[in-house]
Amino acid sequence: MRLLKSLVSFAFPVIILLITFCVYLLVTKVVNNYKQNIVNDYAIVIISNTPTVSIDEVAGIGVKDIKVINRDKIINDIKDNLSKSSLELLNNKLPYFYKIYLQQFPTTSKLVDIRKELLSLSNIKKVEIFSNDHNKIYSLLILIQDIVSILFIVVLLSSFLIILKQVKIWFFEHSQRISIIQLHGGSLFYGSKPILNIMIISIIISVVVVVGFVFFIMKNISLMVQPEILPLMPKTYDLYFELFQIIVLAIIVPAITFFGLLIKYKIKNNV
Repeated sequence: MRLLKSLVSFAFPVIILLITFCVYLLVTKVVNNYKQNIVNDYAIVIISNTPTVSIDEVAGIGVKDIKVINRDKIINDIKDNLSKSSLELLNNKLPYFYKIYLQQFPTTSKLVDIRKELLSLSNIKKVEIFSNDHNKIYSLLILIQDIVSILFIVVLLSSFLIILKQVKIWFFEHSQRISIIQLHGGSLFYGSKPILNIMIISIIISVVVVVGFVFFIMKNISLMVQPEILPLMPKTYDLYFELFQIIVLAIIVPAITFFGLLIKYKIKNNV
């Protein structure tokens, strides 16, 4: 019973920490996927006086592609309402239209800079950035990401303090036993092996529980999110690196706590 209580005391904060970390990783993946979707779909439309436009970079962001919007299609859509002379005049006066695709989605402030820089070019008459809807969704996702990041930091510190307290309690309860072992020539590390074993078992339990939770969520993700968001969700086979990060985090936090206190305890006893 006492062993079970110790396992729960160590495993619970690690599980909460890992679940929060999973949420952070998931939100980050969704934001990155949304940014990539925007990059693929989003285009800035420019109107130019010249039949060719060459732009490699704008406001520090690389240009991925520039596509010509067919002038003939524009004319064909309205030619039925124009006289022959008006149609000829339109052919002569109609400017050239282009779509500019960027290598990354710009922030609102960057879009302002992009607009100014494009309009400063002598051959460009007008710029349409069509960013309102994208900016609203992107800003909301960034806000959620920031909130989850802050939550993760808070949970990380809280978990560290809880584990620290549990290790301190264990050292306090077993101080006499450790002292006897040291008097008989045993090292402090050897005397602390029981708590280390408990922490290792707790880490294994935590990782198994959280990894199982992640796979369960990913298998049933279509039941939990709206269809519009589903394409942005990562696939299970995309999460292997994230699962590795979860395992590393599960090991690092208890290890830092344990060995930090071990060193502190050793220095205190040697003084």
